[in-house]
Amino acid sequence: MSFDPIQEDCLRLILQDMRRKRVFPLENPAFIERDMDVYSQDPARLIKTDEDRSFHLTTRAAEMVDYRIPFVTDEAEIDRMSDEAEGMLREAAELDPSNWDARRMLSALVAQSNDEYVSYLLDAREEVEHDCALMVASAQDPYSREFAAGIGRNPYLRWLAAISSQALICGQYRLALRAAEESLSYAPDDPGDVRHTGMFALAKLEATRKELADYRRRHAVSYALPSPRNRRSHPAEKDLDPWSLLAQMSVAYRELDYDGASRLLRLLLKRSPHAAHALFYQAEFPEGVFGRVNVMPGSEDELVLAISEATPLLQEGMGAPEASSFSTWISQNDAVQDALDQQDAQLAPHFGGATGGEN
Repeated sequence: MSFDPIQEDCLRLILQDMRRKRVFPLENPAFIERDMDVYSQDPARLIKTDEDRSFHLTTRAAEMVDYRIPFVTDEAEIDRMSDEAEGMLREAAELDPSNWDARRMLSALVAQSNDEYVSYLLDAREEVEHDCALMVASAQDPYSREFAAGIGRNPYLRWLAAISSQALICGQYRLALRAAEESLSYAPDDPGDVRHTGMFALAKLEATRKELADYRRRHAVSYALPSPRNRRSHPAEKDLDPWSLLAQMSVAYRELDYDGASRLLRLLLKRSPHAAHALFYQAEFPEGVFGRVNVMPGSEDELVLAISEATPLLQEGMGAPEASSFSTWISQNDAVQDALDQQDAQLAPHFGGATGGEN
């Protein structure tokens, strides 16, 4: 699971409330449940400081940009909501200059290009890392230590994840892989799922299937956490996440192993009832500004997100004389076309099979 802005805001405010009320030990289910109820009804009751309000504004902007705007079709409403989100982020950065999430997200919204955004991320990266290290070193009380060991490190992880994902989009694949590796070294449990971006970067660097497998083994902790079924050190192909399957499929396709690529494609088709539509249309979903969009593991939404992030891989082969791109090979593959035909046949009875009515 990726970062959930609302959940993180709630946890921050509960921890601060515990500090104010001297609640200890921190494992106090009754207190936590009461505060969660308060947050769900009126978060303002838990907001007491500029730092509290700053991060709350950041999460409100994240919810708007990452989870609401992508589904709005009216351009005027999109502009209004974007301006509102930008205003919240500007206020958040003014209330707490050390709110690196707000500053990063604001840069993402106003940057004129991905290259400009990546340059900003690289220029400020050392300062973000320094602030994170200072937070950890200065944590003396149990509340500060709890924060530093958990959600306090997330802004730095999101910074590295943004470098990795934006570098992948810009075609800077070595930078994308390096940032992902640095994040995984800092947080092997990988709460932001940056390992997936690293996997795609590795595939774009023309890695072999063995090198992809070595990458998974090197980061076994992160790959073992999302689902109990992934506890084996050498997971079967059917247990692979869609990012790993897409990366391996692109490598097989590049190596002209069409049988191997087709086998992996069939595994993707089994992930959800409507996987064929996702693989045929290959819709591009906007990059999350707070972090990778939070979707349920194993869901169709997860597959749609993985396919969207795989755009740099899908574009391979475009412009070739035979006009055979990896994207086209997937959408026109017999397995995808057969699955679409089967779904159409299942839907036909619901819409009536007759071409005309009886008088």
